[in-house]
Amino acid sequence: MIRLRQPELMLLGLWFGLTHDHLGILRISLLCSLLHESGHIAAWILFTGTLPVLELSPGGIGLCLGTVQLSPRREGILAAAGPAVNLMAAGAAYLWMQQSASYWGWFFLGTNLLVGGFNLLPVGPLDGKRIWNNFFGG
Repeated sequence: MIRLRQPELMLLGLWFGLTHDHLGILRISLLCSLLHESGHIAAWILFTGTLPVLELSPGGIGLCLGTVQLSPRREGILAAAGPAVNLMAAGAAYLWMQQSASYWGWFFLGTNLLVGGFNLLPVGPLDGKRIWNNFFGG
């Protein structure tokens, strides 16, 4: 299930961005974000056997834990799954760029590193804080 917070604002921004994205930068960024969230979703399904509740807001996409209780280790792995997928996608793009370089490929590689790296910051609701708290008791 997907919950939308302020759907009009989000959809208006998405429409405007996609209609004016002549270089494909927003499309690649959305793809990298989708890959990131797919890592969290895959880990969630592995741990719980159910589909997660996703929340879309102008600030981004988030996985709602709700009342599900995971062990600190599993919650840390769940948080690390998104950045791990970005790192794997960046690695695959790097190998691809060794064969046939393109601006799109290098941008895809860099954007995956940025999305994964940014989410590893140990602040606020980002994955890095959840990883730190669950593995190091922060």
